[in-house]
Amino acid sequence: MNEQQTVTFRYRMSNRDVFYLGGLINGARNITLMSDTAVRLMAKVFGNTGHCVEVKKIRLYTPSQAGDYMEYVARAKKIEGKKALIEVRAFKVIEVPSDPPYPSSIDVLPEPVLSTVGQFVYEAY
Repeated sequence: MNEQQTVTFRYRMSNRDVFYLGGLINGARNITLMSDTAVRLMAKVFGNTGHCVEVKKIRLYTPSQAGDYMEYVARAKKIEGKKALIEVRAFKVIEVPSDPPYPSSIDVLPEPVLSTVGQFVYEAY
C-alpha cells in the first residue's frame, strides 16, 4: 500500500455527540466522521476534496459512547481516472470504564475494536 493513499484521523467522542440515553452515539455520527476522513484522503491524493457519488457499503459493528477515542483509517482501494473507491474503518482505541474510580479514568484497549466499516466512491473535480 502506498503511504500516499492512506489517512488516519483521531477523534474523541464527547457529550455533544451523544444521541441516545446512556451516552450512546448515533451511528450516523461515525459515518459523518468517516466521510470527513475520506475527504482528507481525496485532498491528499487528488489535490481537491471532490465529492461522494456513491456509498457502496456501511457496516456497524460496535457502538460508541461519549468519552471513547476513535481512530478512522481511510485508504484508497482502487483509483480509476478521477474516481476513487475509498474504504474507511473506524476503531475504538480507548474507552471510559463502566464504573470509573475518577472522572478522568480511561481504559486503553489492548487491541483496537472495529466499530464501523464504510466504502465510498469519490470523484475528484
